[in-house]
Amino acid sequence: MSKKRPLNFKPPKVIGVEDADIDPDGYIPLHLLMAGIDVVVPLWPSYATLPGDRDLLTVYFQQPGQPLVEIENTYTPADIEPQFIIHIGAQHLQVNGVGQLWYLVLDTVDHPSMSERRNLTIDHTPIPNDLKRPDCPDKNFDGYLNCSTDPPLWEGVRVSVPPLTGFKPGDRVELLWRGYNSLNGSGVEYVRARKKHIRARLSEADIKDGYALLIEPYDVHIQPMVANASAVIQYRIFRGRRLVGISRNELVKIDRIEAGEEYPCGP
Repeated sequence: MSKKRPLNFKPPKVIGVEDADIDPDGYIPLHLLMAGIDVVVPLWPSYATLPGDRDLLTVYFQQPGQPLVEIENTYTPADIEPQFIIHIGAQHLQVNGVGQLWYLVLDTVDHPSMSERRNLTIDHTPIPNDLKRPDCPDKNFDGYLNCSTDPPLWEGVRVSVPPLTGFKPGDRVELLWRGYNSLNGSGVEYVRARKKHIRARLSEADIKDGYALLIEPYDVHIQPMVANASAVIQYRIFRGRRLVGISRNELVKIDRIEAGEEYPCGP
């Protein structure tokens, strides 16, 4: 590496965790707390190129309540890559709280350059998975969408998400619609009929009152379900990449064959 004054690098990235400008707290998803995290360190300027040169990279994670994590790697010219992936094992992610992640590079003559620090938040709190289910307000008393549904199915299926008390403006909702060849949301899924509707940023009104959306277009997401079929609807709430809530499933039955008719109604 160069013998110039120390360089200051941007904070390291972590695969599966939002960047610091999006999520300053750096919440680590639960599945990564179980598996460990991968820290991405981009190749620094003036890296080792000559025989006998070496660069020393140390990744640090410091959190109150546990020993300082130091992961050190040595790189010669033959080891140079566009970026380096450093794994921090799950054994270092057991204590709830906020820690700081950064790295230090020492060149061949031990001139230091260091990254800025970024927060990572560890929280093993279980994710609520019984939030109030979404609704299909146009289904009939028996839970069906059929040829008598008003407005008609070929104009789309209306879905309502209930009030989201306890969540925050800016949280993201992902609602998933899945179609099946049975009346109970099981069996063969019509994979091409699947639809994900994303509410990118919840407003205060969304949280207080809920909101409505439309499953469309008909020919892709509804038409494949003809007779004795069903759809399952569920939403999930995210804060950055952190999953913070899961609803119960809503089941709606779909039958587009009228009694005595051979062909389904609709386009």
